[in-house]
Amino acid sequence: MSRLPKVAKEIKYSLYKTIKDMATEKRKSAYLKSFWKGFKDEQPELANIVRTEMENFKNAHEMGAFAHGVWLIYAALESQLEADEMNEEWGL
Repeated sequence: MSRLPKVAKEIKYSLYKTIKDMATEKRKSAYLKSFWKGFKDEQPELANIVRTEMENFKNAHEMGAFAHGVWLIYAALESQLEADEMNEEWGL
């Protein structure tokens, strides 16, 4: 039915570690800049949808919360897809 991968708890732990590792603003900024550039390059139409939706928020805090949610979901699905592909290649 759905081609989206089911995200495992190990992916959750990996994402939370990524967030924890972004302890400094410089690291966080560099990581997120790289993520959003890759997102825009790989998913231009989805990026346009996100940008259009973000324009509806009244303040930067709401925009930031929405962007964080987008990142979290996309990163989780992308990480799980990579893990599933590796497991398939290795026969796990």
